Amino acid sequence: MSLYEDMQAFAKKENIIAGAGGAESFTELKAELEGRSVPFVSFSVERRTEPLLTMPEAKSIVCIGLSYNTVYKPINDGRLRGKISSGAVGTDYHIIIKEKLERLRAELIPSHNAMIFTDTGPLSDRAVAERCALGIRGRNGSIINKDIGGMFFIGYMLTDADFTAGHKNTAYADMCGECDKCVKACPNSALDDGRCEHTKCISYITQKKGALTYDEYSAMGCSIYGCDVCQRVCPHNAVYKEGESEYACPDIEKLLDMTEKEFMNTYGRTAAGWRGRSVIKRNALAVLGNMGDERGVELASRFLTSPSEQLRSAAEYAVLKIREQ
Repeated sequence: MSLYEDMQAFAKKENIIAGAGGAESFTELKAELEGRSVPFVSFSVERRTEPLLTMPEAKSIVCIGLSYNTVYKPINDGRLRGKISSGAVGTDYHIIIKEKLERLRAELIPSHNAMIFTDTGPLSDRAVAERCALGIRGRNGSIINKDIGGMFFIGYMLTDADFTAGHKNTAYADMCGECDKCVKACPNSALDDGRCEHTKCISYITQKKGALTYDEYSAMGCSIYGCDVCQRVCPHNAVYKEGESEYACPDIEKLLDMTEKEFMNTYGRTAAGWRGRSVIKRNALAVLGNMGDERGVELASRFLTSPSEQLRSAAEYAVLKIREQ
């Protein structure tokens, strides 16, 4: 068997998707990235498009995808609860993806050099996924796979082993056609035919630091962290698992009362934990305002004199918003 075939056998065993491509330049991506800011990415355009600048001896890129297409049942207990994106529920995907790539390396190419990245590498994850035939970019900007849809995490590995020998990836055809459900469904009109204006994206807004504007707080709706709206309306994500989790719809009062230790014990190993307690509490306060429930006034008022500017700002928004309704 070839390395590519070994990789596919590994993927089946690990319940992931996997592909491989060459380590040549992502020339077509340079024009798109020039003059465009990308949130939470500090690498230069050259580093983002030239794999050999990161690993000069690289011969191929291996890319894997792990589905997070789970719909969590709401908890209807009368408590004030917000929402957390499906991708941020449970163990942080960075940890899981890294472990799978490390096992792939250990089992398939133990004598070869490799560099593993999980949302932390210089290359564009989505461009890598396309080159490795995991899917094609849809109208919401995410990569859509023909088998598991568009709700999957991406990780990749640069290696001097040749995973492409004897195999040629089949190019993906357009997966969207005339469908534009994601574009129409986006609560903040952030999508435009395969591009996402990150400053309008609710997922990005919930991860920004500091005090936000009135419009940004309002755009959050009930989202404490992340947003799944454009993914949930995509027909390619129609087949999903169901789950139950307190993390998916947290009790806002409990969240606001959490100490740093309690927060880290609860969220420290989730994908939401990296942003820290203050940002998550800020978002929870904004959600109180957007829910419009009078009980939110008392909860938010506790933070009107907070030493944290972002908590004061969100509390002021919540009280004002509730009283406006």
